[in-house]
This record gives sequence, C-alpha cells and structure tokens, in this order.
Amino acid sequence: MAAPGGLGRCVAAFWLALAFDALGLAVLLAGVFADVFFSDLLIYAGGIGIFLSLVWWVFWYAGNLEVPPEELRDDVGLAPPKGRGDSLLRGLVHGLSLRLSSAFAPAPRSRAAAADLELQRAGGPRGRPADPSRIC
Repeated sequence: MAAPGGLGRCVAAFWLALAFDALGLAVLLAGVFADVFFSDLLIYAGGIGIFLSLVWWVFWYAGNLEVPPEELRDDVGLAPPKGRGDSLLRGLVHGLSLRLSSAFAPAPRSRAAAADLELQRAGGPRGRPADPSRIC
C-alpha cells in the first residue's frame, strides 16, 4: 500500500534522487554554458551526479514494490515443505542457536538477586533507603 503523499514508502530515496538529478543537471549545464577553464570537469561531474541519482531511483522503485506474501514464500515453483520434513535441519540450527546464546548471554539471575543488585547500585541495603548524604 502506498503512502498517503503519493511518493510511496521510500520518501527519502525519492528526494535524494531528485536532489542528485537537479544538482547533476545544474553542474552539467554550468559546464556547458559557463565560460570557465574547468568546464570539462563540470560536464563530467554533472554526468556522474546524474548517473549516481540512478542508484537512488532504483532504491525508491525497489522499496515500493509490493509482493503478496504467498509469492514471497515460494518464488521458484517448489512446493512448501510438507509437515516437518526439514526437522533435522531445524533441530541442528536450533541447537546451535541455543549453544551460542548461552555462551554469550550473562548468567541468569532470579528476581530477588536482580533487585538486590539494583539496591546495591543505588547505595542502600535491602529494605532500608539509601543515605542521601553519602555521595559515593
């Protein structure tokens, strides 16, 4: 679905493409019509600016393509997996993910331990408010 403004979902890419086009055209025309010794540089720079705007136009166009979800699932004509036919691969990937998550995750804490840690950071023991005159 398109955005209400009529520019689609990638408004930033649209405005960048227009800016590159305008700036590239201005530099190109300045190189053609201005009587300066570096007019060749301006002509080439303007052409490069217009060419680089093509990148932003492609981003804008590709960002506004709408593909139905059923086409996203299967884009090569193969039937979706029946049942849990790929359960071996899913199991291996899930096991690897759990191992990596547990290796890099901090040690689990209970709620009471987390509350004690917060109170220690605040400077007061459990059940008693922190001393306001104490800075560190």
